[in-house]
Amino acid sequence: MAIEKLNLDIYEKYRSTIERYMELIPCEQQEKVNTATIHIMYAIRDINRQIEKYNSNELDIAIYYQLMIKTDFLISIFEFLYNLFISTEKRSILWGDDYNCIQKFRLYRSLTLAHPLETSRYKEFGYGKENNKWCEDVHVKGKIESIFFSKIKDSDFVLEIMEKGNDFPTKVPIYVQQDILFVVEIVFKHLKIFTDKIYLKLNETIDHLKRTPLCVSEEMGSTDYINNLLAEVKHRYPSTIENIVYEDGTEEQHSILLEALERLEYSFKDINREQKYSVYKKDIRMAVYNYADSVQNMNLEYSNAEERLRKLLHPSSAILSHNSAEKDAHYKYGKIPLYLSDSNLRSVESAKEKLERLSYDGCSDIGVCTNAEWGVIQLLILQKDFTPYFPIDFDATDKELYFQFCTALYYANKSVH
Repeated sequence: MAIEKLNLDIYEKYRSTIERYMELIPCEQQEKVNTATIHIMYAIRDINRQIEKYNSNELDIAIYYQLMIKTDFLISIFEFLYNLFISTEKRSILWGDDYNCIQKFRLYRSLTLAHPLETSRYKEFGYGKENNKWCEDVHVKGKIESIFFSKIKDSDFVLEIMEKGNDFPTKVPIYVQQDILFVVEIVFKHLKIFTDKIYLKLNETIDHLKRTPLCVSEEMGSTDYINNLLAEVKHRYPSTIENIVYEDGTEEQHSILLEALERLEYSFKDINREQKYSVYKKDIRMAVYNYADSVQNMNLEYSNAEERLRKLLHPSSAILSHNSAEKDAHYKYGKIPLYLSDSNLRSVESAKEKLERLSYDGCSDIGVCTNAEWGVIQLLILQKDFTPYFPIDFDATDKELYFQFCTALYYANKSVH
């Protein structure tokens, strides 16, 4: 009968819960906990591989050792997690009614992996300090020996135990399902209980944060509002903020909120353009307020606040791309945000010069243009597409050109809603 592979559901709930818990409640051994979480995933994967081999009737002694090692990993990791986050109770209390099964497994592990000649810590199974029993061998059950020893007839492996004064070893049957994988099920059962306890602690912290007002007010200016909100996000949702370390050792912080602040702080000298841009900025500001509400309510991961803000800052070009008369418009539209959104240069003059001198096809050759110049060239080629919505003023830096591009896309998308 085939053995079912391990289900990942319990692990996935554990992983998401413990990661969120450590975000909100710092842990001095966070790196070790992260490693433990990875080890659980590896153990599950490796055990499932051995189950596949077993189900394919590829039984060999390697399956025994792999299953024993990975199951032992799971037991040790669970005990580490429980002692770190819940209580440093004795093992007998931690495992409760399952303690005997855990100890029996540890006896087999000790006899076959660690102490074949001197296992003496399992008095309840007859292995005491007198050390008069030891392991002689563990092997795949043989067809012939199963005929003569009915006790091992249905087993997968045979553990041979010598006892002082005996001429022949005692053959102990080892079953993959009952003696090893059943122990994995026990660990998973306790991992679920552990996860539920951590989840309760996590919810208590989340409820406290819900009741704690953010240090922001809509009366604040954009800079103060977003900087204060960012400080709150660092505490409540630190994983949404990315710290980039460059080769020269300098660091840069990246957040969707900082992108929003960059847009809100920008303005046009031309009054008419600024008036039109201010409508776009108002929508961005409202999206930031909505983002803050989600942070306050501690449901940012479930709300669409971040997605809505991101779509405003980086509007879809699908409408204009689809209706454009330009050849390969989709490609051209894709290069503009890719090459201009993070550029701190001014590439328009060199881009115009190369486009006039070499033509579009000439500029497309490898090495002729910088990425930023190539992005500007796409904008020059497509500029008629933007005229009905927000005409591009090319007397600008690369990033300013990108802001205008986004404003045009904002109005283009708005026109169809």
